[in-house]
Amino acid sequence: MKPTRRHILAGLSAIAVAPGCRGGKTDEEALDSADAASVPTPERDPEPEPWSPDPVLDEGAFPLGVQVGDPDADGVVIIAWTTEPVVGLMLAQGEDGVWVAPDPTPVIDTDALVPVDGRVQLTLTGLRPDAVYSICFTSEDLLRRSRVTRFRTALGPDDWRVLTLAATSCLGTPGRPWANMSYAAASDPDAFLLLGDTVYANGAYTTDQFLAYYRDALAVEGLAEASAHSALVAIWDDHELINNFAGEASNPGLYAEALAAFRQAIPQRTGPGGNGLWRSLSWGPVAELVMMDCRSERQGEEQYISSEQMEWVKSTLLESSARFKLILNSVPITDYTPMFGSTYDEDRWQGFPAQREEILSFIEEEGIEGVVWITGDFHMGVISRVDPAGGLADSSWEIMVGPAGSTLNVLATLYENPEQFPVMFAQYNSALLRLDPGLGTIVVTYLGDDGTVLAEQTVEV
Repeated sequence: MKPTRRHILAGLSAIAVAPGCRGGKTDEEALDSADAASVPTPERDPEPEPWSPDPVLDEGAFPLGVQVGDPDADGVVIIAWTTEPVVGLMLAQGEDGVWVAPDPTPVIDTDALVPVDGRVQLTLTGLRPDAVYSICFTSEDLLRRSRVTRFRTALGPDDWRVLTLAATSCLGTPGRPWANMSYAAASDPDAFLLLGDTVYANGAYTTDQFLAYYRDALAVEGLAEASAHSALVAIWDDHELINNFAGEASNPGLYAEALAAFRQAIPQRTGPGGNGLWRSLSWGPVAELVMMDCRSERQGEEQYISSEQMEWVKSTLLESSARFKLILNSVPITDYTPMFGSTYDEDRWQGFPAQREEILSFIEEEGIEGVVWITGDFHMGVISRVDPAGGLADSSWEIMVGPAGSTLNVLATLYENPEQFPVMFAQYNSALLRLDPGLGTIVVTYLGDDGTVLAEQTVEV
């Protein structure tokens, strides 16, 4: 039986409504004082204790909980895996320390609540900006449910506060169960950034084979906790396809299968061009997330990304008025010549010097402020100047996060260059990025597998 809107609303109305008004926002005066350190940047309002709805938790029927992704100010993309033939949905909104029925009532495509190949995928819209929600899926009779996922929508155009993002990359087998991700997730970040190599799918050839790797990864404690505590924002790198994948043209068949699986496993929006993987998310005047695809469009020795993606990145940066413009970039753009020479430069921006210079020169010449590169891939935690002193982008920063669990890069323990690389270490980690738009700072805190702080640095942007 197909669920009806009445059926969905029955789940929603099961949550007691409590009075309250929306808080955590600044007045117009504070919002206009972006340059004034005398006006403290507001923190996020306290959230309710974890929501525990009445249906009985059934992890057999809902083995991987609920994944929420790509939040904007109005909604999110959602995926859930289930053995149920038809599912319901329950959603609660946090207000004044309690969970209440969402107001306004979100827009739900009830047709999407009939699983296809054991998976539900839908876009939930009509949500309020900068609001906290909890969601679970239920059996048709509302007696059994999935694990609850807590998430926040993005900031709206008038919202101004400190933003906290978690981030990691390279979820390899040696470091399972990726405890550092669990510690980062425990802070209930505004979003959790996955910077590539979420799975190591070498050897997969079909969509189903690739999906098996994602199902396995989503069941591991660290990623399960990350997806239960926040919305995911994901890009891919090579191991979602095959080691050092050199672009769609190098293996179109494998690429098509891997792309289908990535889209089916990790909730994400479709971007404006190319394969739809490059896209941006706005957190109002505080942050713009610019997600690049630095794998699909590689061709030969000259093209790291397509000219279409290059122009899109430029226009997105130029048009954004956000205080922070974070470029999610799976392989670093930093000049690592002092450390690596030309080793494997064909697999990073440095092997494509014309395009690297093009994007960095554009940012410098246009005077675009607040740009910070976020990356992974090298299996070490690093905060770096993009170029050494005297270089084109010696005033720009790149933050490398992870690995959550992949083989550690021992070179990080042998090389020292604090002027360009003030932070460099080789331990499993996830990072918390605390963006303060009033101060123009990002406090980067790296957390290890025992929850201790491995390194902490304030980056002034």
